[in-house]
Amino acid sequence: MRYLLTKTQLIIGGAILVILATGAFFMANVVIPPEARFVSGINVILFAIPVFWATMMWLGRRDAVILFGILGVLALVIETSAMITGFPYGHFGYSELLGYRLIGLTPWAVFLAWTPLVVAAYGIAARLVEKQPSAASRKPSAAILRVVMVALMLVVFDLVLDPGAVKIGFWRYEGGGAFYGVPVSNFAGWLFSGAIGAAVIEIFTFIRKPLLPAPAQLISSTFFIIFFWSAIAFFSGMWMPVMIGAVVLIGLAAFYLRYHYAFDDMIVYVDEDNNAIGTAPKLAAHDGDTKRHRAFSIFLFNNKGELLLQQRALTKKTWPGVWSNSCCGHVMLHETTEAAAKRRLKYELGIAGVKLDVILPDFRYRAEKDGVVENEICPVLVGFTDALTARNSVEVNDVRWVGWEQFVKDVADPANGYSPWAREEVELLNADRRFNELISNL
Repeated sequence: MRYLLTKTQLIIGGAILVILATGAFFMANVVIPPEARFVSGINVILFAIPVFWATMMWLGRRDAVILFGILGVLALVIETSAMITGFPYGHFGYSELLGYRLIGLTPWAVFLAWTPLVVAAYGIAARLVEKQPSAASRKPSAAILRVVMVALMLVVFDLVLDPGAVKIGFWRYEGGGAFYGVPVSNFAGWLFSGAIGAAVIEIFTFIRKPLLPAPAQLISSTFFIIFFWSAIAFFSGMWMPVMIGAVVLIGLAAFYLRYHYAFDDMIVYVDEDNNAIGTAPKLAAHDGDTKRHRAFSIFLFNNKGELLLQQRALTKKTWPGVWSNSCCGHVMLHETTEAAAKRRLKYELGIAGVKLDVILPDFRYRAEKDGVVENEICPVLVGFTDALTARNSVEVNDVRWVGWEQFVKDVADPANGYSPWAREEVELLNADRRFNELISNL
């Protein structure tokens, strides 16, 4: 069973919330000295890290950097326009508390402050309007609905953020405003900027066509941001933002519980040339007609020349209880085969720091057992270690070391019950010159 959050993640998340609440208390009750302005910039960066990570897992590193760059520049342009012309937020000015101001007007931190919110809102809208990218509606009405939803959500977010920011002195509006010093024009401006930001992401994803559904992890930064500013409102006695913030936090948590998926639980469908063409949940995807997807297979040796074998967990959907090679798994989207192999070695066997060589980069196979098919492009990697194993019982029922020559004999006999991919891989490895050179050096 896979939990939405591990015990470690819950502990870390709880600690972050305690730190945020403590920081909010002091910010609401202590005058911030100008020399502490660098702290706000650091906080903005820290708040942006979780959503940037989630965006990388969703779109890939290159596209995540490009999207964040576009949205960051857009935020700077809109904020600077408002300060010069009053459009779209109304006339206001920043204090020195957010750090260096570009051209003397807009703090550099604005580049990252708005983006986590608009990305989170778009992630929510994308999942509520369309659930799978492969079935994504390209109708203009669907795109318009997403844009409107994002704009409205950003206004709600700002009902929590802006009162606290004005109270602390991050910025001020000319003539103040009816909502804790914030004018209605500001919220109208957030409708406008939110719609522009949503349209940018809509166009970007239309062009890039991400193969993963928008992950619930996109809301992670916004959850912490809303909690922080709700806490500031609470310690400042601003009860309306507190109540709005509580509703938003409950909504974000409910969305996460409903739409969360683990990135390593999504297999990557590929064409004949190993080009990614789609994704699907791992368990649901393995059936009687499993489509071709990315995987890997590892053969791990010790300094005696013995091969580590594992018996697959009895609860696995594919080949439960069958003995096979050291470790197998699937490659995540935007992940290299080597990175996937090291990740899985650590997860299944508690082994890290192993250098792995890809010996059979083009190996592929199709096999069937009990009505379930495996159909994989499955590069074979070889590594060497004397580390002790710490098997994960969810994945591995048992392990043992066996001499290579003995294993070659044993696996050749189908009656011994080894996995079909291991039998094919051993035959190819045994005939491979590079593999034999590696083994001979032991």
